[in-house]
Amino acid sequence: MTTSIESYSREEAVTDILLVRLPAKSLLRFKCVCASWRDLIKSESFIKKHYDCESSRPRLWICKFGVDYRPSPPLRALTCFLLPDKLITGIVPTSQRVYRCEDVDDFRGIYGPVNGLILLMKGHFLCNVRFAWWNPATKECRIIPIVEFELQRFFDEHDTVTAIGYDAVSKDYKLLSLRMYTNEEKRETHPRTFGAVYSMNNDSWKHIEPNFHYNDTLCESRGCTHIDGVYYWLCLIKGSGYVISTFDFTTEMFGQMEGPAIPKNHWGTLMMRGGSLAAMSSNQMSQPETSCYDIWARIGENNWIKIITVNPPIGWHSPLGMWDYDKYIYELNRTYNLVYYDPTAKQTTNFGLAFTEIGSGSVYPISYKESLVPINRENPTEEDTVEYFLITF
Repeated sequence: MTTSIESYSREEAVTDILLVRLPAKSLLRFKCVCASWRDLIKSESFIKKHYDCESSRPRLWICKFGVDYRPSPPLRALTCFLLPDKLITGIVPTSQRVYRCEDVDDFRGIYGPVNGLILLMKGHFLCNVRFAWWNPATKECRIIPIVEFELQRFFDEHDTVTAIGYDAVSKDYKLLSLRMYTNEEKRETHPRTFGAVYSMNNDSWKHIEPNFHYNDTLCESRGCTHIDGVYYWLCLIKGSGYVISTFDFTTEMFGQMEGPAIPKNHWGTLMMRGGSLAAMSSNQMSQPETSCYDIWARIGENNWIKIITVNPPIGWHSPLGMWDYDKYIYELNRTYNLVYYDPTAKQTTNFGLAFTEIGSGSVYPISYKESLVPINRENPTEEDTVEYFLITF
């Protein structure tokens, strides 16, 4: 009797059973074994198969940018920790420090990942915002050209929105950057939203005219709310209430749809619950012991139901999102510790990551899977490193 393995060709057996299950670090070494393996591992079909492999589960990746004020000058560092794919309530999870960079300058944020790619952001968004793609698995970095808008001298900061996504039609990774400004002379918001889309394929920006009102507020998501080429935000329409705003990275068009029934006087945001879109809202955020967070899940095409109200028994805190289906992540504002709360077990668990010395800053919990997606230019330079971007650029 012929087994399923015997029915494969030798190449199929190596690809489907062995190579696609290996970590990126091993595969990058195996590219040197022979030309056929190099070509196979670099192929688009293998990269997709490796990323989609069932044996490769998303893991919680926690990035912390913080400032240690004890030395002079203060030390600004970005540190990344990898945690298990499963968190067991009541047990402090093991963690592995996978990246650290010190002397980081003017850091602003992390977005993604999309297919394993992360976007890093630096700078004051009035005139010198800088972005870079980063693939932590391959250690590749690609600095993005600076986008320029026709600004007037009396403009000042008001708001900025950033999102990344994948255009499956053109097989292109894209970045959306929106800027809103205050007119200091008139002491009001300038009545226009500036926008541009960056294409990795073209390595260039294209200016767009967003078709939503400048007074509407796109609420930054907790995590990357990108699904099948479309990015989603909870949007607060001035004088009305919440809706869902979307951006399609293929058509490069904005859209709008009905959202969860969140009262307009509540704080709200979108996040991912497992692999689906969810929302969080609260009328009294961050109050010790008493804050309640309503959790909404999207069912089907766009039906929303409130599934639970979470009341974490913790002190002053900031909600950072959730992991899996039932673990809600918070940063404690006075100790800078990270914890998650399991409402089923009614128990809070510490992540065991001590950030007290670098407390001032931001924390980014990320659902991360290794990816072999290449982002280098044809002729990368010595400046195409994540360290150059974080420290010097």
